[in-house]
Amino acid sequence: MRMKTIKALAIAAVLFMAVSMVPALAQASRDLNFVVTLAEWYDLYIGQNTITFTDVAPAIQQNPPSVQIPANENPVDVRAFAILIPSSSLTLTVTAQTDFDATIPASTVSWTVTGAGYQAGSLQAGTPVTVGSWSGAAFHWHEGTMSFSFLRDYLTQAPGTYSLIATYTLSKV
Repeated sequence: MRMKTIKALAIAAVLFMAVSMVPALAQASRDLNFVVTLAEWYDLYIGQNTITFTDVAPAIQQNPPSVQIPANENPVDVRAFAILIPSSSLTLTVTAQTDFDATIPASTVSWTVTGAGYQAGSLQAGTPVTVGSWSGAAFHWHEGTMSFSFLRDYLTQAPGTYSLIATYTLSKV
């Protein structure tokens, strides 16, 4: 009986090994490579497309040679949004394409700001002027306001309607 038990155990062991090896022999595996490309994103919102100034009469008793005229649309909302490589910086600039006129430079338009990273300044024809600058993060969301004014010089600026175009650019530095 002992021989029969040993024989039965040997057969069972062989069958067990054969059955357990079948899945290993009957399978195939393959690696799959996953690739994702994450882009940088930029978006800029400025609450107005046109900024206007209404001239004011000079006060005769004060005899002012010039006066600051606030924009009718003040304050103007501005939002800069970007997703960048973390070591990059984000900059918002504005460039006036031209002066208003030979006697009215673009720099007669200036602005004050609210919001972290935004900077006060004045337009320059053909030269970018920094409006905002931020660094240190991959995700940027910066809200603020700009309040514009026009420097009216009664001695040199002739009556009339003048305009210029200024381009705001949000970019990685």
